[in-house]
Amino acid sequence: MATLFDRKFEAITEESPGYALDGSYVPGELSVRTVRGTIQPITGNETIPAKAASRNTGTVKIYSTERLAFRNRDGDSRGYVRKAGALYEIVDELPNTNDLINHWKYVACLVSDTEMPEGLK
Repeated sequence: MATLFDRKFEAITEESPGYALDGSYVPGELSVRTVRGTIQPITGNETIPAKAASRNTGTVKIYSTERLAFRNRDGDSRGYVRKAGALYEIVDELPNTNDLINHWKYVACLVSDTEMPEGLK
């Protein structure tokens, strides 16, 4: 399939993560797949409207040819992408404002080594 987003990266979905009664994190089941898209640094103008964005925290925007999991209100899944050894958690899905190119757009933040889920290290 021809696409403008002809690069590949790993998309990781964590299904049904949660917390135990003592407050400890209980990881969900992980699934990994390769998707086509691009991961780009976020610009200064984009940091203000983006929820958790900061140029100093490794915030990126992701364009993908398929829908990815992301952190949502009901907490039933989390989404991550891995590119060049870095892991990013997808924190928001943005509206598609371009009808000419079929794609999904996301904002993701770099995950530090101390916050990385055990199954993704």
